[in-house]
Amino acid sequence: MIAGIGFFIPLYFGKIWLGLFIALLIGIIFLGRLLSLSKSEFESKVTYGVIYGLVILVVLFNAIAFANDYGNRDFQKDLLLEIRKTIDSGITQADVREKLIYVLGQYHQNDRGSIVATFNDTMPEQLGEDGVYISDFDLRKASGDSSMANIDDDNINHFYEIDKEADEIKVIVVTDISLGADPEYKNYDGQTGQFEMRFTLNKEGVNYEVLN
Repeated sequence: MIAGIGFFIPLYFGKIWLGLFIALLIGIIFLGRLLSLSKSEFESKVTYGVIYGLVILVVLFNAIAFANDYGNRDFQKDLLLEIRKTIDSGITQADVREKLIYVLGQYHQNDRGSIVATFNDTMPEQLGEDGVYISDFDLRKASGDSSMANIDDDNINHFYEIDKEADEIKVIVVTDISLGADPEYKNYDGQTGQFEMRFTLNKEGVNYEVLN
């Protein structure tokens, strides 16, 4: 019970490694105290020595495991962030890039006069106010899609810029979780160091680039 309290209190404040260390320390103290109090109960010193050795091995194993996990925490965190970046990139490619390619196809197939006009006519629901690009995720959620009921945020922010003179549309995507290559990079939405992509649609095609 004491070990549980020692673990869950730091965990409540987000200090999981401190909680694990306290739980391990309390466990070691408990085993040492238990072994000390039961010394007179053993039939021989040999038996006591064997049990004592097993306890030491258990303590060493858990201490080494804790030290190894603690040492690898940054690697594990970086790995998870890289996986998340790949997921964010894939989701965005499927959402934004495919739509821009579709608009480009409509422009050429119907011999339209303007890329911007084609996009406005084809997908007006994607263009929100104040330069906010509305993703499929946000559209489904706004429509009351039951599959989105338990999801509050996709942690991906979308924006757009329209250049009528150049007949060009840019969609900028910034993630809240995935980190970019430069921790000092100033993101489009005011964040710093986050993963950022930009999709550009014009008459020549759809261009994709990672800004950070």
